Amino acid sequence: MVREAKVHTTVLVAQGILMIALGLALFWVRSTMTNIVFEATGTVVAVLLTAASLLLIGVIDCIGGLALHHGHRRELHFYLFFAALAMGAGLFFWMSPWGSVQLLTVLAGLQGLIWGGWDLRFASHLRDHPRERKSLQLLGAITLALGVLLVIAMGFTSRGALFLLASYVTYIGIHILLIGIYIYHPWKKVLPPGRNVDPLPDTKLI
Repeated sequence: MVREAKVHTTVLVAQGILMIALGLALFWVRSTMTNIVFEATGTVVAVLLTAASLLLIGVIDCIGGLALHHGHRRELHFYLFFAALAMGAGLFFWMSPWGSVQLLTVLAGLQGLIWGGWDLRFASHLRDHPRERKSLQLLGAITLALGVLLVIAMGFTSRGALFLLASYVTYIGIHILLIGIYIYHPWKKVLPPGRNVDPLPDTKLI
């Protein structure tokens, strides 16, 4: 169980750092889009950077799945599924002529809606842990709001859409990093002394 938690933590921390780095890089690319020529060039660079990051996320997921001990078949399938999904998306945006910042923002928005819903659903199981519940509710609400903004960004200019995408990617990177660090540390009892505290729900990724 400890090894499993360490693997999950390592994967999440690595992906969190990667997402934060990608978000900061996208902010920098956006700052260079000062005219039509630079905007076109910046759009291509942003799409390729995102595609490369998706491919790297897929590699991290593969390594994480293979690092688990035997007997964790469900976790292995989970990692391999999302590795294939990330690599497939990365290859699409790397090779497809239809890749655009607007399409990236819409897909990121859909992911944000799913992620935000998961945060709120998980928070509903933390009735005996009010601090963790409130934190997840806040994170879920922010993620849902960003998801909605990203979905409607199809009509934005590339520069405007890229700002939203960079903000979301940076935020999700911080979100993932915090989850990874929290999984590694022992759960803390947050209720007053004398009350029975149920353990937090299983922290498996599936």
